[in-house]
Amino acid sequence: MGELIRENGTPLYLQLADELRGQIEEGILKENEKILTEKELSAKYDVSRITVRKALEILSDEDLLTRKQGMGTFVTGKKLVRSLNTLMSFSQNCIQNGEKPGTKFLSADIVNAMPNDVKFLSLQKGEKVIRIRRLRYCNDVPVMLEENHFPRKFAFLLSEDLNQPLFSTLAAHHVIMKTGTKKIGICYARKEEAQELGVKENEALLYMRDTCSDTEGSPVYYGKNIINADRYTYILQLNVDEDEK
Repeated sequence: MGELIRENGTPLYLQLADELRGQIEEGILKENEKILTEKELSAKYDVSRITVRKALEILSDEDLLTRKQGMGTFVTGKKLVRSLNTLMSFSQNCIQNGEKPGTKFLSADIVNAMPNDVKFLSLQKGEKVIRIRRLRYCNDVPVMLEENHFPRKFAFLLSEDLNQPLFSTLAAHHVIMKTGTKKIGICYARKEEAQELGVKENEALLYMRDTCSDTEGSPVYYGKNIINADRYTYILQLNVDEDEK
């Protein structure tokens, strides 16, 4: 381990940040590993708690460390990055990131349409929908708990292998996705969600409402996704409006 040098003019908190950053880059501190506490780092490197805190803040800002309240500070695991500018399936997104997608089929049934199903799927009150629940993996790690609702005309899905990519299955039936919307918020893991995603109960998760339509503009599904935010992140590319320059 490197030592902090008090005579070289570089602030100690920057030296400590460099030291910990190097340990992460070299794999000495591994993804998702809990690091020493502020008190332990203070004693190990013979610096104040304030110095340690400033170093950890730098690495947290760089997304190299993640602080979890009541649990400690962890090396940030590799996240799946998804652009909000492009409509693509979870499997396509994994492949684009150079990762291996996976799916665990949970259930498929026919249920009464909820108010949001009626609204987003252009249904009549009292109609039923096809409900499909799946757990999505990236490199064999659970990332997303997915529940999609389809109009009854998509009942053919009930006889398909739903461990396979859904967009590809739909395309085989000449249903091509064209447009979609996503509404993202925060929720807290309930018992089943915590078990499926491998997180603690009541841990903060991303919550996404998802709608998608085909090339004819007809709604295909309305869904909700519960996402482990430690393993998934969204980006949105924005351009300045020419009129605002």
